[in-house]
Parts: sequence; C-alpha cells; structure tokens
Amino acid sequence: MKSIAELPEIGFSSEDYDRHPFPILADLASRWKVARSERGVEILDYRQCRKSIVDPRLGSGHPKLMNILGMPEGQVLDYKRNSISYHNRGETRRKLRAPVVRLLGEEGCERFRRDIQQVVANVVERVPADEPVDLIKTICDPIPSGVYCYWVDAPIDDAEFIAKTSHTVQQVHTRNPEKTADVVAAFDAMMDYIDERIAATRQNPGDNLISDMIRSADAGEISENDLYTWMVKLVEANTDNTSHQIAIAIIELVSRPEVWARIGKDPALVRVAVAETMRIRPRSISTSRTALQDVEVDGYLVPSGTSVFANFGAAHWDPEFYPEPEQFRLDRPERPAHLNFGGGTFSCLGRFTATMEVEETIALLARKFPNLRIVNSGYSHSPMFTSVTELTAVLAGS
Repeated sequence: MKSIAELPEIGFSSEDYDRHPFPILADLASRWKVARSERGVEILDYRQCRKSIVDPRLGSGHPKLMNILGMPEGQVLDYKRNSISYHNRGETRRKLRAPVVRLLGEEGCERFRRDIQQVVANVVERVPADEPVDLIKTICDPIPSGVYCYWVDAPIDDAEFIAKTSHTVQQVHTRNPEKTADVVAAFDAMMDYIDERIAATRQNPGDNLISDMIRSADAGEISENDLYTWMVKLVEANTDNTSHQIAIAIIELVSRPEVWARIGKDPALVRVAVAETMRIRPRSISTSRTALQDVEVDGYLVPSGTSVFANFGAAHWDPEFYPEPEQFRLDRPERPAHLNFGGGTFSCLGRFTATMEVEETIALLARKFPNLRIVNSGYSHSPMFTSVTELTAVLAGS
C-alpha cells in the first residue's frame, strides 16, 4: 500500500481556480482519483466521494477544525461539542437526528411549504421593480432568515440579525484563526437570541418549529440542551448556505434565457432546474472528514487523524456519471443525484427545507419576472464553498 506522501499535490489558491474551479477540478479528476493538498487528502473521483461520505471509518471533521481555529474554551466551544457536527456515527448521533428527521424530513417539511411560499411572496413584494436592486440584500438573505423567523415565531424585523450572524459564523470554514474572534462574538449573540426565543415560546407556544421542538423536549425525546443546540444549529447552517444557493440559482438560470423562459411557463421544471444548478455549480464544493483509523483509499494508506475532503465540485463534473457535464440540461436524469447534502447519517437535515426555499423563490421570480435582467454578478470560490459576492438585477415583468 502506498503512502499519501506519494499522492500528487494540488492547490486551490490560483486566480484560475477562483474564476473557473469546476473545469479545473474536473481536469484534476480526469488524471487522479485521489490527491493531496495543504489541508489534507483530496478525493476527486465520484465513486470514491460517494463512498467517503458514508464510510463509518471517516468521522466528523469539526473537532479538528475547532483546533485549527484555536476556538477558546467557553459557551461557543461547548455548543460545538454538544452539537451533531461533533458526533460521529452511533447511538448519540442517531438520537440527536431522530426528532429533527421527523419534523424536517421530506414529508415533515411539506407542511411548511405554504408558509415558505408566503415568506417568499412577502419578501419579493417589497422589492422595487424595473430598477437595479441588490438581490442579496433584498431577496437572497431575507428569504431563509425570514423562514427562520417564522420557525421561531419571531418578528420579521429580526431577519437582518439572523442573516448577519449566520454569514459570520459560517466563517469557521475559512479555517482562518484570524476570523475566530468574529465567529465567537456572532455565536454569542445568536445564543442569547435563541435563549430569548425559547423562553418566549414556552410562555406562548404555537404551531411552529420551535414549539414542536419544545414539545419533543417535554416528551423526553430530546434533552433541554439538545433543544437549545438544535435551534442554534438551524440558524447557523441554514441561512447562510441557503442565501448563497438562492443567489447561485438566480445567476445560473437567468444567464440561460431559454431555461428561464421555460421554467417560467412550466413550474414542473423548477425542481429539475434547481437540481441541475446544484450539480453544475454547487454551493458546497467539498466536505470534510477525519480518518478515525487507518484507512485505505484507492491503494493509499490514509493514517488515523488525517483530514479527508470529498470534492463534490469534481464529482459533479465526472462525464461517466454526468455526460457533457459542462452543459446545463433540463433533461438530465435524476440519478445519480448531486452530493451537496452529503449522505447517510451525515446527510444535511435541512436539505429539504433549503431546497424548498430555493425552488419556491425561483418559481415565483420566473413566473412574475420573465424578463429579469442581471446587471452585475460575481462569484468567489474557496476549496469548501461557492459564494456569491455580488448580484444586482432588474426585476422586469412581461
């Protein structure tokens, strides 16, 4: 078995990567199934990526990430240690997932669809038409943060705070210790907010997610600490990622006028259009794991403790599984599915609501604004994420 020191070395810091990451990743994957970088072992092959995200020998990369960031002792690190991100496969993770799977699984989240549609409609209604507007500030951020306000029975005016703190805490994934102080401050503010929302809901429960979670805690299905941790986790992960995914979908679909016109006339195409967008330009370019024991990957010995990254950005452009991967196709088969939300017990628990928010936003915009025009847009790409840095557009109807 070969050493990982023999793996070809790749990097992500070039300007070419930032501009065109997916063709570059696809080219690397055409040469090597596995490589290495300064952050760890990089899996580029579709089959190996799928295998790695469900491999029980590969655990959460979060504990190592906290060490890299130099996260100080305190309530933020305590929260991380208690959250599902810190737990590997096993009974603890299963018990943590169970009530949230029931409430936010594919069937459970359908009861939120009309409410999500209403949030989307209310947000879009406030955006000026026929003049250039910043869609990140007026649509992409307010929709997922507005949905979270609905979940916790909070005033919609809180949406700006939710979006700001979610964007900030996601900077943990920069792996940059210079961001740690800002991340801790944002988490502290978010945690105080969740304490207030739980206390307010206990006084006045209703038909919303936080009330359902409180009832799960009262029934002994989850602990009080798990209740608090989940309400923090949902705002931490959902708002930032969903905002970027909405923005990505708008750019990718509007930049293809024939696709935008088709989905505006046929809402049944929205689901496949969003799925193809998540394939061709995924928000999550890679996901991290840590080897819990010595693991063999494609003939290489990956020692215990090594960081391992499944590169979805490469896997999604594998021509064996996605013929002509650089082409956006509304008729692309549903299988294999994109890997953005992981898999198995490590699958994203917010994937159905996040996808629903993107779909409902695109459905409304395409129907109401067939001539929506992008004035300026921009992307940046890290090894972990696609981020939308700018999105100015004119909402134009017929």
